Amino acid sequence: MKININIMKNNIFPLMAIIFLAMGVLACQEEQDERGLAAPDPSPPGIVSEIAVTNLPGGAKIEYKLPGDQDALLVEASYRLGNGETVTAKSSIFKNFVTIEGLRQAESQEVSLVVVDRSNHRSPPVVVSISPETAPIDKLFATFELEADFGGVRLNYNNEDEIRAELLFYAQDESERLVYSQSAFISSDNRSKHAFRGFPAEVAKFGIAAIDRWDNATEIMEAEVLPLEEVLFDIYDFNDIYLDGDETDAFGWVKTNMWDGSIEGSGFHTPTTTPGALIPPYTESYHMFTVDLGVTGKLSRFKFWQRAGPFLFRHGNPKRFELWGIDEIPADNGASFDGWTRLVENGEVIKPSGGPDGSNSPEDVAQGAAGEEYEFPLEAPPVRYIRFVNIETWGGAKFLNLMELNFWGQPAE
Repeated sequence: MKININIMKNNIFPLMAIIFLAMGVLACQEEQDERGLAAPDPSPPGIVSEIAVTNLPGGAKIEYKLPGDQDALLVEASYRLGNGETVTAKSSIFKNFVTIEGLRQAESQEVSLVVVDRSNHRSPPVVVSISPETAPIDKLFATFELEADFGGVRLNYNNEDEIRAELLFYAQDESERLVYSQSAFISSDNRSKHAFRGFPAEVAKFGIAAIDRWDNATEIMEAEVLPLEEVLFDIYDFNDIYLDGDETDAFGWVKTNMWDGSIEGSGFHTPTTTPGALIPPYTESYHMFTVDLGVTGKLSRFKFWQRAGPFLFRHGNPKRFELWGIDEIPADNGASFDGWTRLVENGEVIKPSGGPDGSNSPEDVAQGAAGEEYEFPLEAPPVRYIRFVNIETWGGAKFLNLMELNFWGQPAE
């Protein structure tokens, strides 16, 4: 019998491919069988053992020994919050502990520990008792102090546990009852105070409370406070002044544009080719400028506006800066900072979105339009002359540009 070689050539390779594919499937199946993934395990996993509890503020760290089940996936810890809600904290088998959070201080709190395997079978629960220490929200509340501030009340606090919380501020209404007024949000930052403004300089009752992300709310702390009178300094009193080391203007963007009442058009721009001045206590040269407010006064805060449009959070807009003040021009005409008070130390502009250069979110644009505001220490002395030291711009260059400046406080009588 004759065999058609061409037919064999045309069919042998597809046939071999089918054979190798079948062998591969069988090999994978065997491998899965060895790993225990081919068929679900009908048995529930074992329980955790050798449990050790370390009580923490508002919770606990529960350590344990995992069972020997090869298909164990995670450990679930179920417990009840103060509002009655049951929550579950999960920990993978790659850790031998689970962290409990969101509780208030209590004599005893039960936590149920369950092992879950890859087939979603659950072990019998192991119930553990914990005794949370004082919750971070209560520790935060214990540090609250209300005091007079310009145009309102200042809250001082210590958020040593760096928790996220909402501050609820209350003010006295016409019937002298405390009613909710406004909120502020704090998180894991370095701030230790917040001002609530918009109140007349009259003795009134105010209150402050806090609520954390687990809806644990404190009581309201009350205090009677006399807010300090605060006014916006008149920009028509401002004067142009140059001290030793100050930068001149460039590109027709003159310094007086910073108090023309507009954040549109041209602002102030320093030269792009000058290195700046090296003035102690600084060890690096920076661009700086001085403004005469025209009157001496105790300042509460100030605001500046960036150059907007495609330059927002870019180019010569300040990113880090410091601000100094003095009541009289010093004898050295600004050749040092002797006699000056540092009103803003390590001032920083924060971009809300944290996005890359040239990409601005609606929140970024809104902040640029609202301006960058910074508070001054309540204990700072009255000043008349302000010196702005540009430490770093968003573009990394020495030069800077600004559109407008405003100052608030109490001008001298």
